[in-house]
Amino acid sequence: MTHIAEAQLIALDWGTTSARAYLMGDGGSIVEERSSSLGIMQVAAKAQLESLTLSRAFEDTLAELCGDWLVDFESVPVIACGMVGSQQGWAEAAYRKAPANLADPEFELTTVEITPGRLMHIIPGVLDLKELPDVMRGEETQILGAIELGELEPRSEEEQLFLLPGTHSKWVKVSGRTITEFSTSMTGETYALLSSKSILSKLIEPTTEIKWDAFERGVRVSHSAEGTADLMLTAFSARTLVLTGRLEKTEVSDYLSGLMIGAEIRSVMGHPEADTAPALTICGNKELSARYTKALKIYGIQQVSELQGTAPRGIWAIACTQGLLQNASV
Repeated sequence: MTHIAEAQLIALDWGTTSARAYLMGDGGSIVEERSSSLGIMQVAAKAQLESLTLSRAFEDTLAELCGDWLVDFESVPVIACGMVGSQQGWAEAAYRKAPANLADPEFELTTVEITPGRLMHIIPGVLDLKELPDVMRGEETQILGAIELGELEPRSEEEQLFLLPGTHSKWVKVSGRTITEFSTSMTGETYALLSSKSILSKLIEPTTEIKWDAFERGVRVSHSAEGTADLMLTAFSARTLVLTGRLEKTEVSDYLSGLMIGAEIRSVMGHPEADTAPALTICGNKELSARYTKALKIYGIQQVSELQGTAPRGIWAIACTQGLLQNASV
């Protein structure tokens, strides 16, 4: 059992399809961590299946994930980021509007009672109120964590670009610790639909190996003159190249992945000159980060850093600035 002196914070990164819990100690160190597939979608399904209120389903899920921590460390604050604070989550945390200072001690945390007399604090997301509005929940905390880890210099005078790949990839411009603007690409979700529900899926033959040549081929198509035709006019090539004997069925999945990631990069960045391409930091899992790094290099973007697991550090920093931790260091 973890000694009570070691535990200072229970932090949760609670998303749509998964939840991660961290027992954190001095200076933001991770004493213990757990992960589960009990995202907010699964919690909602549990509530419906077992005829529970949504709040009760979230209480039960939290107990399943880290109930022993709540009992053993009853005075330790609990704080969460991600989709748990959405309209479909436990309690809605109102968005902060961009530009949003991620470390601002003045922004308001939403609270929900998790056991009698004990609260969980929920970090709000960020809203970019442009002509076509954009939102994020959880990614803002990952970005703050990446900056706080010290590998990135939070220089207020120089803008940094972050990429958070996933079901809905986020491209985020940050000045110091302030998000100035961002955009979302539904690349991951669209890829999942095309590779499982569309006519393209009929030719996909599963393989345990990543076909990097096929992936890079897809990226290069998006980078080429043909790529200017837009993804809607190039995606069908994942079928026709097989039908004409120029692509193996085991290569279709990775070719389509390259085609779509390449199209995403082109839409966001165009064709940057090598000497003007910005330094970029990817916060994501290793496999997705590797795909984007390869694709970015084809587009001439060589200064790419990859970081994983930055959310807990961001949660720790917010807990400190919000005064939830007494005498703790960021």
